[in-house]
Amino acid sequence: MSHGHQSFIAKVQHTIDRYEMLDDGLAVVVAVSGGPDSVALLHVLVELRERRYPSLRLHVAHMNHQLRGAESDQDEHFVRTLASRFNLTFTSTRRDIRALAERRRQNLEEVARQERYQFLRHIAAEIEAARIATGHTLTDQAETVLMRLVRGAGGEGLSGIHPVVDGLIIRPLLGVTREEVLAYCEHVGASYRMDRSNWDPTRTRNRIRHEILPRMKKLNPEVEMALGRAAEHLRLDEAYLDQVVSRRLPQCLRARDAKTLCLSMVRCEALHPAVRRRLLRAVLSRLRGDLRRITHAHLEAVERLLGPGMSGKRVDLPGCTVWREFDQLTFTVEESPVPPPHDLPECRSVRWGRFQLHLRRGLSRDEMKALAAEIVLDDRKLPRQLRVRARRPGDRYVPIGHRRPRKLKRLMMEHRIPVTERDHWPVIVDAEGETIVAVPQLPAAAAVAPGPQTKTWAIITVIR
Repeated sequence: MSHGHQSFIAKVQHTIDRYEMLDDGLAVVVAVSGGPDSVALLHVLVELRERRYPSLRLHVAHMNHQLRGAESDQDEHFVRTLASRFNLTFTSTRRDIRALAERRRQNLEEVARQERYQFLRHIAAEIEAARIATGHTLTDQAETVLMRLVRGAGGEGLSGIHPVVDGLIIRPLLGVTREEVLAYCEHVGASYRMDRSNWDPTRTRNRIRHEILPRMKKLNPEVEMALGRAAEHLRLDEAYLDQVVSRRLPQCLRARDAKTLCLSMVRCEALHPAVRRRLLRAVLSRLRGDLRRITHAHLEAVERLLGPGMSGKRVDLPGCTVWREFDQLTFTVEESPVPPPHDLPECRSVRWGRFQLHLRRGLSRDEMKALAAEIVLDDRKLPRQLRVRARRPGDRYVPIGHRRPRKLKRLMMEHRIPVTERDHWPVIVDAEGETIVAVPQLPAAAAVAPGPQTKTWAIITVIR
């Protein structure tokens, strides 16, 4: 084994140990696109399994984004063959990302990322995997920090790609550069696919990759490590400030429920501006479920409400309104009626609130794998008639991997379904509306989940 090979393996192992990414015996979904980073990730995990984690179970997952025609299909075939070479289980799916982006009016990269992680989380839940490994490198980290810096991001954005997310997603290659990845692939004789879109000069990341970062390397040959170190420092700072906000928020809070939250003006004004800005972000995030479409200008508008002479003024934000009443700042999210229960017939799309659901039954394994679906069930165990309804107080069911019923409310919290969306989240039940069989983004009910004896499958496609 060459010194370069040993150094690469040691760096990856150091990252794994430092962030406690792996333990022997875990099941890991490995996201493999076919590019050099993800191929190196799979090779190194197989190598580490032989050295240190003999009971590690690896499952290869690939999403065909259908953006490059025959090349995308060739990528999928390449990854399938690679998984077979290592004798690993493999799952692939296809998404028409361009059509989804047009329908959602979002950019291709964002939709691809959303769909990819939804697919990976689904596979992890289906095979009861404890981790999802992705091939992000130190070079990806440097590019991300620069891209967000150009866009004017704050500390949270500049903290870059996190090594571990939700205790589930891990990035073992975050301590090695793309140059080291290519050298590793060459050393172990690993072939890989190249995506031509990575050379598209209209994409910001590509311009940073091929123009900006090489120039910065002339100033500092280890600029990737420097930017990665800066991101790590900011992650520590952000974690500390998040703790400060968590302590200060209850002190500033006057009242709250699922739709409204009121803050004391006096307490907010006494905070340091850095803490105050983060506290306002935290309030918006908790009420809305996320900060999508909330811009720097929106936050500045909310902060201006704290100034003199602003009593009676209001600011309308995407999905939320903030108004000032004397010494109180009130945040409220938009109300919408809860959709009534609705039958979920086979082979017909059903619109329920902001969701569209489509049920297909009696599928073979190959048919099931060829279709993009968020929910996969055992068709023979499934009730013949299904309905979709909103959650009810006391709802509970036994999810796959558990023996006792779990509260639906608790499961929604654990799987980060925003509190503002839970009353409008579809719950798929039997004809009587009592027995829960599935809920999007949650584990399926154990009674209807597929297993080794499953002969025919049912799938439910969910589109928001």
